[in-house]
Amino acid sequence: MLRTIKKVLSIFIVCCLMFVGMALFTSCEDFDMSFENHCKTTKDGFRYYYNENTKKGAYIIGIPDVEDLVIPEYIDGKKVTELGHRDTGIGYMKDYAILGNNTKKLTIQHYFYIRVEGPVKHFVSFPNLDILVFRDFLYCFNNIAENELTIPSHIGKKEESNITVVELRKSNREIDFGNFKAKTIIIPYYVEIIDSGVFAGLTDVVIKTSYETKPEGWADGWNGDNQVEWGAEV
Repeated sequence: MLRTIKKVLSIFIVCCLMFVGMALFTSCEDFDMSFENHCKTTKDGFRYYYNENTKKGAYIIGIPDVEDLVIPEYIDGKKVTELGHRDTGIGYMKDYAILGNNTKKLTIQHYFYIRVEGPVKHFVSFPNLDILVFRDFLYCFNNIAENELTIPSHIGKKEESNITVVELRKSNREIDFGNFKAKTIIIPYYVEIIDSGVFAGLTDVVIKTSYETKPEGWADGWNGDNQVEWGAEV
């Protein structure tokens, strides 16, 4: 009788161990954190990383080789949260750089993280860029907690020899300014195009620019109801 009980218990324990092992194996597959297993390439040439288990958004790690590039806000229905990425683990580190050597015009239409440091020469770089477009500039920089905000002429690595023209374009998107902190916005000389209403909706903001008068490329009503300081030292 005792021998039979021991045999039954042994079989029971073995079955339990097999069940636990299978559960762990399935769990490991479901929560596979290896980077490459979560990378995909879209039909239009964007390569990205997205892990369903972390819910941290999509990281773009490769871009199409085109002259006119638009960084998507969503890719395959997933929010783009980072351009370029560093994958780290126990005893290793791998950088995924974004090098847009042939990109002449770049359009940014939302906020995302850009890594600027790393062992590679250029982590995110568009060395031959001629035009940088911000579609709904305030939406792109709504979460920047700074008192003063200067419109940039580049993203990622700055190429000192390259002069980039900046355009501020407006869409029909609704923008919530609840998180906007800047009280001063600086518009340097390289901003040549501003659509009407780009800064509409802001209140108590002073816009400073080095231009003495409104340039030809700036539409009427570009500043909304905000005060403009012309001829400022920026």
